[in-house]
Amino acid sequence: MAAAAWCTETGVPRVCWSGADVTLLGSPSRDGKWLSFADPVTGALAVRNLADGTSHPIATRPAGSHEFAYFSVFSRDGRNVAYAWFNQQGFYDLRVTSVAGGSAPRVLYRNEDAGFVQPCSWTPDGKQILTLLFRRDNISQIALVPAAGGPPRVLRSLDWVYPKKMDISPDGRWIVYDNFAADGKTDRTIFLLATDGSEERRLVDMPGNYLFPLWMPDGRSIVFAGDHNGPEELWMLPVEDGHAKGPPHRVPGSLGRFLPLGMTNSSELFCGVRTGTPDVFIASITDPRNPVRASVRFVGRNRSPAWSADGSKLAYLSRRGTENFGQDTYTIVVLDLASKEEREVPAQLADIDHVTWSPDGSTLLASGSDGKGRGGVFAVRVLDGKTTPVATEHGAPFRGFEAVWARDGKSVYYLHGETELRQHRIVDGTENVVLHAEGMRGLAINPAGDTLAVGIAGRAIRLTPLTAGVKARLIPFPGLTELAWGKDLYAGAGVGLWAMPLDGGKPLPVPVPSGRQPGVSVSPDGNSIAYGVGYDQSQVVSLELPRR
Repeated sequence: MAAAAWCTETGVPRVCWSGADVTLLGSPSRDGKWLSFADPVTGALAVRNLADGTSHPIATRPAGSHEFAYFSVFSRDGRNVAYAWFNQQGFYDLRVTSVAGGSAPRVLYRNEDAGFVQPCSWTPDGKQILTLLFRRDNISQIALVPAAGGPPRVLRSLDWVYPKKMDISPDGRWIVYDNFAADGKTDRTIFLLATDGSEERRLVDMPGNYLFPLWMPDGRSIVFAGDHNGPEELWMLPVEDGHAKGPPHRVPGSLGRFLPLGMTNSSELFCGVRTGTPDVFIASITDPRNPVRASVRFVGRNRSPAWSADGSKLAYLSRRGTENFGQDTYTIVVLDLASKEEREVPAQLADIDHVTWSPDGSTLLASGSDGKGRGGVFAVRVLDGKTTPVATEHGAPFRGFEAVWARDGKSVYYLHGETELRQHRIVDGTENVVLHAEGMRGLAINPAGDTLAVGIAGRAIRLTPLTAGVKARLIPFPGLTELAWGKDLYAGAGVGLWAMPLDGGKPLPVPVPSGRQPGVSVSPDGNSIAYGVGYDQSQVVSLELPRR
């Protein structure tokens, strides 16, 4: 959908971009005519013309590589874009390229020890780029990187936490950013830092969670997101000479679940907005056409169910908190299927992709990442949420490694990237490689615990025996995206689901809703199936803000 972003009415959001191809990893140009974004299909850095809805790439990856663009921000004159680029060596560069093209991108900063970079704002003179550097030793740094190249100037080092957004004032004197309000707390608030590093202070003292700050173009106010005793709203705070002048006040109107992306010179705020109410449903295997919603307390925010080994409980992920650049924050909820009681399990993880139960029901194996730069597989105690790394490493995907428990509970099997299936022993942390193969995705273990099913290059399912003397078998299945094994083996391909006969018979389609999400679990007795239905959708909107 195309819309002229510079024609909004004050206080009324206008949709600038909607559809399945919307991504929220970018920013608007200061004149409001362009939006930068990371193309998830091609990996390119691209810009979208908001007047006619056309897009074109401005930085592409070499043929055959797995490189891709990530965060990006326009220079104040709109001529250049600074962006993070995941390189062939497996870490992120800070790069700059011209919007007009005609010249190769320039690498401004490359340091394997700082494996992640996030450009946030340009100084008014265009000579420096405010950048978050996240080092492999879990130290994040607020730094200014010369736009012409050269070593960064670090202004502030933070332990393992990192700002979700930073911005430079129009006069170039001040930086606003969000950070945890207090040690041991998850709520964030807004801080101000001088660009020469000489002063720092907290700007917002209200209870609540406040983040994603941006300067208004006149430099007299900042806007930010916050949930002061209620849903997330937009707030504005007057600022003069580096100090708050009066309390914050709400900006009229409601945006829902929003992520501030950037501000134009005419005081238009661009936001990513998420909509949708995905949920977990339970259905009979013999009659799956009439599913029943699993949750009563947390309706419309759940996904990725997992049945316990004894069949008495169902765990799933339930959305909480605020937007994080298109990635929601999730907590684990355990549903007692007899009493219908739902209980949150407070795992100490920044991102959780899915969970599986230990055979004794005491622990959940969570794939995801913590707040210390580690991704992989974590053990979460169901009783109190105590979280322990199992197989983790720095630089691993934030979604972690796909994993299942061995039936004796003494080890786990997990996919390390797409080329290795590993066994990790809980007692001593030793590992061995079970299988080398290309393009592995989808992992499940049978009830007997003697066979692993793993997807191979999206074309077949490999039945991998865990006992000596038994040969592996391949079952053709094009388009494979996931596997689940209860009494029978099930294979997913997109929203579709099939029961897989192991005797060589033809796959049998399971009639599930057309909006089924990835993530399916089968009850141990084989009589019921749980899955998610419904998808979150993203839009980019603009909102003309009142001026002081």
